[in-house]
Amino acid sequence: MPSPTGTEPQAEEVSPQPPDPTKVERGGPKRAIKHKDYKAFDRLAHILGLDTKADLGLSGRVCVKAWMASDSFKPAYDELVRDWIDSRWDKAVDGMTRKRAPKLNKIADAISKAPERYMSPTGVINKEGFGEIDHYALCLVRLRTANDSNPNGLFVGKTCSQEQKDKMLWQAMMRGGAEAWRVRKRRNRLSAVNG
Repeated sequence: MPSPTGTEPQAEEVSPQPPDPTKVERGGPKRAIKHKDYKAFDRLAHILGLDTKADLGLSGRVCVKAWMASDSFKPAYDELVRDWIDSRWDKAVDGMTRKRAPKLNKIADAISKAPERYMSPTGVINKEGFGEIDHYALCLVRLRTANDSNPNGLFVGKTCSQEQKDKMLWQAMMRGGAEAWRVRKRRNRLSAVNG
């Protein structure tokens, strides 16, 4: 038996290197996000990482609606509805379907070209000259921040890429638009009946 101090070359012990945590994406959906996934609450709950709560007996609908009513979503999205969406819908004629939101890649592009336009140390943003893309970009930036920092934020303790985070939040924004449109149509119908 050779001694450990012998001159024979020892095989280097190779220990597996732990993966770099910045490269491992944890907490994202297990399959690709499709454009209309927001329409099904259970799928949206899975995309947002809320399906673990659904495993506790809560429906995807309950989990998603609870998160959408939280500080991680509601303030930023309500601002988008108040500042942009409602004004577009107010100009709509009877029977008009809701206008589609701009594409996520255009919004992400606007943010990357001028991030300072959507961020402020005080939180107050000058919206003078804002167009549709700007309002959606501001909402997305605020949702990113809220979900990275709030205790109930979607990304706390997760290492998703920014692109993955944006896709998740975009699905929630699309669901928010669908819900707001449904509520508005119901309110308009009731006011027409009672009017």
